[in-house]
Amino acid sequence: MFGQDIVLDEETFEKAAEDFENLSNKLKNLRADIESMLDDIKAGFDTPAGVKFINSCEKNLLEPLDNQKLVIDHIKETLRISKQQYESVFSEYSALQNTINSVNK
Repeated sequence: MFGQDIVLDEETFEKAAEDFENLSNKLKNLRADIESMLDDIKAGFDTPAGVKFINSCEKNLLEPLDNQKLVIDHIKETLRISKQQYESVFSEYSALQNTINSVNK
């Protein structure tokens, strides 16, 4: 009655996990760059107001990056786990495909 193909692509799982790994690394590098800039700024803002400013920058810039990295890393790990869970499906599908191809020859 209703039909729809479900596609599981092993390479797509791996590519997506790699993309999220790259994104996680870029975010890590961005955080390090921002930290370095804030360290440079701290030297010129050695006053109570400057300390508040730096603390505000750290809270409003670094904390969201840390939270975003947690989400990205979680997605990456979920993709890797999903790929492992579907490993038997991928191998059985490949074997079925080979059987069908050999019968059709």
